[in-house]
Amino acid sequence: MKLWPRRPEPAPTRPRANPTRIAVLEHDLLGIKPEPGTAAALAIGLRRLGTCFEHQPVETTTLGDPQPTGLCTRCGAAMLLDEHGHWRVAEA
Repeated sequence: MKLWPRRPEPAPTRPRANPTRIAVLEHDLLGIKPEPGTAAALAIGLRRLGTCFEHQPVETTTLGDPQPTGLCTRCGAAMLLDEHGHWRVAEA
């Protein structure tokens, strides 16, 4: 004899993946462009502005490149090494 009904246990919740982060990773790794007007498109667009106060360049030069190139680890801006040894943002 049951005096009260058993309550079903709630299903365990798993953390959900962030769709914006997934879209940005797809853009970076696979070259898939996010849909216009989404948060991922905004994040990628802001990355191109070079919003850093101080850039932290990482050299990405390959053997065939005539001029040393790099990327800023903070904003993702393309950078070039000038003849004086200073990194500058590459012009499009």
